[in-house]
Amino acid sequence: MDKVDARKSAFRISTAIDFVLLLGSLVVTVMWLFDSPPLYSEDSPVMSIFTSFSILLMVGSRLARKLLFGWPTALTLAVIGLVLGGNVSSMLIHLSMPPELLQSFDIVLTSVMTSVGLALFCLYELLVALRETPQSTLIFDDILLHLALVPGGLSLLGVLLSNPTYISEGSDPRVGISLLEMAFMGAYAITAVLSNPHLFLWQFLAASWANRLIFAALFANQFIAPVLVAYAFSSDLPVASPGLELFVLLAGVIATVSFLSMQAYLQRRQGPGEMDAA
Repeated sequence: MDKVDARKSAFRISTAIDFVLLLGSLVVTVMWLFDSPPLYSEDSPVMSIFTSFSILLMVGSRLARKLLFGWPTALTLAVIGLVLGGNVSSMLIHLSMPPELLQSFDIVLTSVMTSVGLALFCLYELLVALRETPQSTLIFDDILLHLALVPGGLSLLGVLLSNPTYISEGSDPRVGISLLEMAFMGAYAITAVLSNPHLFLWQFLAASWANRLIFAALFANQFIAPVLVAYAFSSDLPVASPGLELFVLLAGVIATVSFLSMQAYLQRRQGPGEMDAA
């Protein structure tokens, strides 16, 4: 399969996933409006209506940019800016209001970690709407997408270790990143990668099978190593506080991003076609 066919295939797959995300986020939003949210629990994180509506707007904007000829960039910027502003406001609410006041709200707010992930996705979407991903040593677009997955990865770590510190916020156990949110945000990241053939990650993975195996190992290590460390150095699992596994996860993220950045630097220095998996 040549590059043109690969790009067409990636475009079709990403568009199909985007339609699923659009429908899914619309269903979740409507179910909240009818006071019947999916997978609702008083004791664990649930997907907030604000999260589902944010994803609905983001996916809708991306699909419009893909499929509607003449879709104005200004409208994309307005929609993504609205989502970004809403999530920044949500973070400020959580950080500035007393927990007692937050508990008095009869609605599930978007968690700080979810808002951080969505805000990073918004920054990425703003950049790709304004310009094509540049072929430079600073792989800012790749880094934004990778960092946007960190909050979900941290919550997944909490689920694997049964550690509520990583799963939900203390003031309201319903506020956090639920498994449903993880699935939505993970799928959103996949479609973002598939929709942008100019990301450095594509070039790195296309260079050789060795590169694909290296990246897969680095990415998987971000989640496997923290779990192993937690079980190796904590004798009384599960615990309800951050531990060494948090720093191991962050170290894995930094290692992956640094590795890709170094590979991008080497490729730009050597010239196209000379990158290896060193």
